[in-house]
Amino acid sequence: MNPKEGGIMHTFINGIKVFFKGNLSAQPLIFIHGFPFDHTLWDNVIEQLKDDCYCISYDIRGFGSSEVGHGQYTMEGYVDDLEAVISQLGLQEVILCGFSMGGYIALRANQRLQNFKALILANTTTTGDNDEAKLKRAKAIYNIEQDGVKPFLDNFFTAAFTQNYRQEHQDKIAILREKILAFNPLGIKGALLAMISRTDTTRSLLEQAPPTLLIGASHDTIIAPKTMKDLASKIKNSHYVELQNSGHVSMLEEPEEFVEALKSFLIMHPLKENKNK
Repeated sequence: MNPKEGGIMHTFINGIKVFFKGNLSAQPLIFIHGFPFDHTLWDNVIEQLKDDCYCISYDIRGFGSSEVGHGQYTMEGYVDDLEAVISQLGLQEVILCGFSMGGYIALRANQRLQNFKALILANTTTTGDNDEAKLKRAKAIYNIEQDGVKPFLDNFFTAAFTQNYRQEHQDKIAILREKILAFNPLGIKGALLAMISRTDTTRSLLEQAPPTLLIGASHDTIIAPKTMKDLASKIKNSHYVELQNSGHVSMLEEPEEFVEALKSFLIMHPLKENKNK
């Protein structure tokens, strides 16, 4: 592992760039970012939790500083990467926190590995794409090939953030846009392919769910809050929080409320003892 600015350590595992903050003896908490962002989506959240948890984040293959490879991605491949991170770091009793596409990865990992201490699912769903959604993603891939990422990203930001947030935080939106436009388009198209082909994880979650926190947002037009609320009502050991006045990217639009939801959930489920506290 090598030091990185801000006291964050990082390493590469199978071409995936992984970041760490907190103490090794504390509760491991892995954050999986959504599409089409990178690990920095979680910076504020990790800063608030690093004293109590061993916080791990990483750039999903094709995003940020991780390798792009062939770009023919699947959820299975994404879970392979996550499994490699957990295995090579020797992590046990992991809590997974996944946002949007990161939630899809967390849900499939829970279905396949079945050994997580808890799940935190933000602005995500267990169902696969219907035909309309598949065609929409296929069209997005075609448009990116023809016109580049920028027009696609402009449309995505309109859907992902509320109008108020876009108007009041134009500087933050500009930074996000610049960062994503620097990613390899092959990684973005590959993620769209992975989401098209993902399987339904509803049944497995209902049958073998660890303690689960579901976070929805009142103005999320990508994953409707009712979708998450209805899912939470079917999971025995779950807690649902709906963030008001937030769009899809809830940890950015309502950061204090998002962190408070996580902290409250973690209090309800005792953490691994931090021996160095």
